[in-house]
Amino acid sequence: MISQYTLICLLMLVSAVKVFSEEGEYSVDKIPKALLKDANAVIRVNEISFEVLDKNSSIKKVKFAATIFKKDEQQFGRLILWYDKFREIDDLEGKIYDRAGKEIRELDDRDIKDYSGFAGYTFYDDNRVRVSELFHNEYPYTIEFKYTISYDENFNWPTWYSRSTLEPVEKSRFEVVVPENDSLRYWCNDDSLKPLNEIQNGKKFYIWEKNNLVKLPYDVYGDDLEDIASIVRIAPAEFEIEGYAGSMNSWKEFGSWYYSLCKDRMKLPETVEKELKELVKSSGSEKEKMSKVYYYMQSRTRYVSVQLGIGSWQPFEAEYVHTRGYGDCKALSNYMVSLLNAVGIKAYPVLINSGDERLPLISQFPSNQFNHVIVCIPGTEDTTWLECTSQNILFGVIDADCENREALMITPDGGIIVNTPSSSADKNIQMRKSMVKLTSYGTASAEVFTRWSGNQHNNMLHKIIDATPEEREKLILSSFEVPEIKLNKFDFKGVKEKKDWIELSAEFLLTRYANASGTRIFFYPNIEERRSYIPKDIAERHSPVRFYYPYIDIDTAFYSVPKGYSAETLPGEVNLESTFGKFSSATKALGDTSIVYTRFLEIDCYSIPAKNYPEYRDFFAGVVKSDRDQVVLVKKK
Repeated sequence: MISQYTLICLLMLVSAVKVFSEEGEYSVDKIPKALLKDANAVIRVNEISFEVLDKNSSIKKVKFAATIFKKDEQQFGRLILWYDKFREIDDLEGKIYDRAGKEIRELDDRDIKDYSGFAGYTFYDDNRVRVSELFHNEYPYTIEFKYTISYDENFNWPTWYSRSTLEPVEKSRFEVVVPENDSLRYWCNDDSLKPLNEIQNGKKFYIWEKNNLVKLPYDVYGDDLEDIASIVRIAPAEFEIEGYAGSMNSWKEFGSWYYSLCKDRMKLPETVEKELKELVKSSGSEKEKMSKVYYYMQSRTRYVSVQLGIGSWQPFEAEYVHTRGYGDCKALSNYMVSLLNAVGIKAYPVLINSGDERLPLISQFPSNQFNHVIVCIPGTEDTTWLECTSQNILFGVIDADCENREALMITPDGGIIVNTPSSSADKNIQMRKSMVKLTSYGTASAEVFTRWSGNQHNNMLHKIIDATPEEREKLILSSFEVPEIKLNKFDFKGVKEKKDWIELSAEFLLTRYANASGTRIFFYPNIEERRSYIPKDIAERHSPVRFYYPYIDIDTAFYSVPKGYSAETLPGEVNLESTFGKFSSATKALGDTSIVYTRFLEIDCYSIPAKNYPEYRDFFAGVVKSDRDQVVLVKKK
């Protein structure tokens, strides 16, 4: 017979086995320990399966799951899917699981919202967006989404990233299926990551996979996807959209396809051509002629996103834009090219990937890598670049998010890879002069004059051009690191006048600028642009440190010393030299009545190689130390 004790033990064992067996696929206990270190979330599964069905259709199936440990990472429970006349969402499913991987609930209609892709600057739009949200209030929990997207065109094929954040990834997989007799065009940024090739049932499979990717520290890797992820791009060789056939076998052929979309859309009414010729007939140079036509375009149009036409690629006719007065980047660029052609100037649209991320054009892999269109006017000595979507940017200027990168110029003979211009630090200057009157109580009044040029001008222009007075005031005050500051008055110049600079005159009252203690007064001579962040001291950096553009900041501050006080301690002179920039600061007494402070910071490149990170850290540690130095005034005896 089985004793009572043995029976109890057996029952406990069976119970334990049952509990263990009930642990689901997404049990937290199944996450490899190496992935849990410092993790706020763990990507459990990121699987994409993309199959080319024929030359005009394909299907993508996605499975994504993430275990969330902290509220800050709840964004993984928000799925945003775009669709239009070429893309249809099918079989959308979602579930939430508890710590043990047991299902809590499913995605239902209350969790899904469907919106027009309309934005404030969009007039026509085929796009719609479906937003699904799965959130829970007990941590940890796991969300899972599964969905299918059917494509009615083979042009925009998906790109795979082994990871999209610094958080750890348990499994990431990309599968591409094509007919057995076809070959897949692909590119990968990781030469060591080769696809697994299989042939099954008349289909050819290409499979990339990365597993057990640990969390990456920001200071070691940065956050640009090109630095942290294995990336696979795929693209068709031949394609067709609404009767327009094209090829991606070369950039020349890709450009020829885009040119075919535009070539019959550049005609202008004869009255407009006569008006333009009259406008430029007194021009003293080709540049002046271009400038007049550009400002003519700006005065007549405004940017409106138009996501219609064949995959949002074909621009409106030039006559349509002229009559309606609006268009998106491709339509306004096409219109600008048409206007210039009307006065005998050859210009071409340029496809470019615009934005903060400087993802390089993969020149060896012709494919759709673009999100914007600008205009180029080639010259034997000087090439002119035009941004056509802004009513405020200057002639011959493109924003920092289009400079210093490769792009595709569209000509009647096809596409040509070109380089957009780079700017230098001495063109992107912020210059500030301050007159500060100190009192023995630690209060101060200040008059500050600031001038911005180049990209610093463009950056400030975008911030203030449509801002309210209250918004402008908030922006001005945000540059100060002092308590209890009041902006008495301010005035911007050069904003509406199409100048290549902006100037700001402002007057402030600083009620707690200096610290008056006994017979001494302590204050920071650097009234603005005071840096406090020192890059972390790390063993090895693996990605470059990137800047938006090269620049120079110059500060000069004159201090009126309170009567009866003189300088007791002044910060020492600082001079820092690096492979990527310079810094200097100096504080000098002009007798007993005044002190002058000067500060110069120059960054003369777009990025610093990872190997130079220690130099980068030491440089800015020196800048921070200098910005922390104080002046000490003492009362005369």
